[in-house]
Amino acid sequence: MDADRDSLLAAFMAVRDALLAGDTEALRALYAEDFRSHSLRGEVEGREAVLEAFGPDGVRLDIFEVEDLAVEVFGDVGILTGLGSIGGRFDRTEFRHRVRFVDIFLRRDGRWRYLFSQSTEIVPDRPARGEG
Repeated sequence: MDADRDSLLAAFMAVRDALLAGDTEALRALYAEDFRSHSLRGEVEGREAVLEAFGPDGVRLDIFEVEDLAVEVFGDVGILTGLGSIGGRFDRTEFRHRVRFVDIFLRRDGRWRYLFSQSTEIVPDRPARGEG
């Protein structure tokens, strides 16, 4: 891996670690001000919505695992794709999701900033009606 890809991967892992820790100050520094996310529910969320969600009494992650990770750099744009497993609690409700994701980072002022995220939940195949 070259230095650009190494630094992009480090930024991605810093986001992961901050999400697991519920560290909204670190997230504020890592997320671009114009960050957008297309959630599993198809909603478009900005940086402030994410910070609020992971604030006090918010989402608490206990699992954030990544497989099949591809890291690509095109100038000042970094793209990461992979398969993720996330889980935790929100408002006394436990959740687990397996997703395919695309995360886009933009290098600004010499640092990678998290700009865009899109996740699609992988739902296990269900037997067709009348089967199984």
